[in-house]
Amino acid sequence: MHLIDKIIKAVAFAACATVCLGVSAEKTSISYRLCPLDVLNIKVFNEPDMDTVYKVTASGYIVMPLIGSVKVSGLTLAEAQNKIQELYEKDYLTTASVTIFVEEYAPRRVYVIGQVNRPGEVLFPNEEELTLSRAIANAGGTTRIAKDRSINVKRKLADGTIKVFEVDLRSILNDKNVTDFPLRDGDTIEVQESAF
Repeated sequence: MHLIDKIIKAVAFAACATVCLGVSAEKTSISYRLCPLDVLNIKVFNEPDMDTVYKVTASGYIVMPLIGSVKVSGLTLAEAQNKIQELYEKDYLTTASVTIFVEEYAPRRVYVIGQVNRPGEVLFPNEEELTLSRAIANAGGTTRIAKDRSINVKRKLADGTIKVFEVDLRSILNDKNVTDFPLRDGDTIEVQESAF
């Protein structure tokens, strides 16, 4: 069986498991963390003047009436709701019931280059994480001359340095004990040509 067939089957299995086993959007939204440029619809119960749509700034903040700037990037929806509720209840409202909906997700992407059938940008699904095998499947799978035992994932860290992870895609696809490699926004996946 070719590697591309295994990747496609692995992705299909994961999709089927999500649908067939009833993994709900509720579960994924619990783990989704707000990102800069997400567009949020925030409502404060019985305070219609405070209901509005906010775009998270590049530095991760929104500016709310009365309480000012609030850092929400990196928080789950529940954490952001609780934080805003606590800030309103601290000085302005006796009881605040805050609801947040993500109206538009900021695009999160990785770049797949080298020995794949469709090199380029791969977008993360909304409210989900992206793994190495799924990103390569979305790039059309590896070519027949790909070095699938040593794929480089380049990641820019907070301090500006680049860290390179060497990942064995073949083991991910063939060994049920090997966990798929989780990707982050901005990662570059380089699939090199194998030496014959």
